Amino acid sequence: MGWFLFGAVIGAGVALLMTPKTGAQARELLTEHGGEVARRAQEFASEAQGRAGEWLDKSREIFEEQTQRLMSAFEAGRDAMREEIRRGSSEPRG
Repeated sequence: MGWFLFGAVIGAGVALLMTPKTGAQARELLTEHGGEVARRAQEFASEAQGRAGEWLDKSREIFEEQTQRLMSAFEAGRDAMREEIRRGSSEPRG
């Protein structure tokens, strides 16, 4: 996401420089709007980073919950198998 923003800022700068204005006008325009564009890009990047962190935390929670469920199911299956083996070995053979 950061590279996208970086590319957008660079593209906007190039577009401003390529317009049919004098060099002084283009530099003045860049100076006026460059800081605002950079600030907005930084805010957007910070917000995106925060959301990505939240998604990562949520994903971690879900992964841990699913791992615990899987381990519980595995333990229950193992206990059931041991119980069946115990029952099978204690039954009289006939």
